Amino acid sequence: MKIVVDTNIVFSAILNSNGLIGELLFNSEDQFEFYSSEFVFYELEKYKTKLQSLTKMSGEKIDVSINQVLKNIDLISSEAISETYWKRAYELASDVDEDDTPFLATAIGIEAAIWTGDKKLINGLRAKGFHDIYSTAELYELRK
Repeated sequence: MKIVVDTNIVFSAILNSNGLIGELLFNSEDQFEFYSSEFVFYELEKYKTKLQSLTKMSGEKIDVSINQVLKNIDLISSEAISETYWKRAYELASDVDEDDTPFLATAIGIEAAIWTGDKKLINGLRAKGFHDIYSTAELYELRK
């Protein structure tokens, strides 16, 4: 099953690679194929100082952690997703969380589900009829 990972999942995996999110990312290759939008780089750079503050790691160590997490995720360039999918994703996400449009467009474009820790996004998209979205607990149950 194809799964698009959003930034908050990557962020959480960097903060605690030994938790449930790390378990899913690093030990589910026989059930899931993980993807993300290349936009994840922009967002991780944006929050790098926050990551350093929370982990007490240097910028260099944060970069190593980011690379370790991302090596399990295939990144999809924005240009690889058609304009039609971008428009559909924007329609769905604009009044829920516009910043998640790249991840939603990627999921629609590659026919994948989304994995997020953002309950507002999950509830908002489901209310609009988009059900290919999972919380960490739901994805864990699906893996069983």
